[in-house]
Amino acid sequence: MPKYDKHTLPSVHRGILRAAVMLLGLEGHNAAKRFTADDLEIMIGEITAPDTPGDRLNGKGMHYYCAVRPDGAPMPKHPVLGGYCNGNNQPAPSPLTMMDAEYRAALSLYRCGRRAAALKSLSRAAHMLADICCPPHSCGMTYFSKYAPVHKRYESQAQQVFWNGEDEISASYAWAKRAAGTVPYEAYRNILRGTRPQEDGRWQSGELTLLCNSLALSGAEEIPAAAGSSDEARAASITRRVLLSISNTAALLAAFDRDAADSRLRFWEEGRPYWLKGVGKPYAVSEAALYLHYEDDGAFTLSSEDKKYLAVSKLGAVRLTWQPAGMTKRFRFGREPLLTLYPDGDPARLLIISGGKLYCTYRRLHFQTEIFTRQVSFVLVHQKPEGVRFLVK
Repeated sequence: MPKYDKHTLPSVHRGILRAAVMLLGLEGHNAAKRFTADDLEIMIGEITAPDTPGDRLNGKGMHYYCAVRPDGAPMPKHPVLGGYCNGNNQPAPSPLTMMDAEYRAALSLYRCGRRAAALKSLSRAAHMLADICCPPHSCGMTYFSKYAPVHKRYESQAQQVFWNGEDEISASYAWAKRAAGTVPYEAYRNILRGTRPQEDGRWQSGELTLLCNSLALSGAEEIPAAAGSSDEARAASITRRVLLSISNTAALLAAFDRDAADSRLRFWEEGRPYWLKGVGKPYAVSEAALYLHYEDDGAFTLSSEDKKYLAVSKLGAVRLTWQPAGMTKRFRFGREPLLTLYPDGDPARLLIISGGKLYCTYRRLHFQTEIFTRQVSFVLVHQKPEGVRFLVK
């Protein structure tokens, strides 16, 4: 078997994204008109960032979405999230949660006119989707296990197969033509519908979770080729998974085009006033309005006009605190296990949004799985609540 070096050629992530945009153009899809040449270069420049040490989406085990073990044995799903765990056997952060987070952040930033930041978040979502389609990532062949050589060999050979001695434009276009007619547009129709609680206490998985589960589970069919000694069988496997990644990335970009154009979809908007109102209870958090201020990485600050910032205590009480000198409370769109807003660096303090309601939560370890327990529920409203008691004047 020849030895492969994954550092001698460009990342396949670049080619998959470029080919996906080209594929939309070949199929005459309206989404191809949304992404200009400059837009594409912004996304291409960001697509490999999650693999960079120190990046906010980088970390040991975070890029794995383990549907099966390397021997093909099925892995359990999380009881709330409904998805598979990452390489550390934790439900989040995983490619599913990070993909959902970045896609929603991209839509919100785009709505607020932050085009470049939106495209970067969209590119990061596409990175996670491609990882879910990669068998070493979905079959538990982590870099910190005995299967690391299998993982490295698969990805290194994938670069050889994808680029095939051609320049980036020519190679990407050739793959786009091969993927024509395979884009699963309908599968991405309701990816914003998240996990929902049912009357019997169980949780119904959202459309994105079901989609990602299916893609990851299909990787189990490639284990013999990925772990075997045949370069020919591995190359055939790589070809199948690259085409799958391109077609699904094109569908994701088409979904973004659709969702970004839908003015009825509710996303956070910068500069708009919000109030946190109790659900079914006669109180609200702050008498003063809260305003969103976006950062280039998709994070944002929630603050009031008098410079108070939203925080959540470890006991679960929502409050507004004076911002400490030199410190910023920043929140990101995320999904752990649902759409969340949480302060950077403190995973014990979380806000979870489900069905338009905002919940304060805390984590409870149970059988090596992090379970999130609701404590206090609020909803973000655009108009100042009337007839309520404010927790903070």
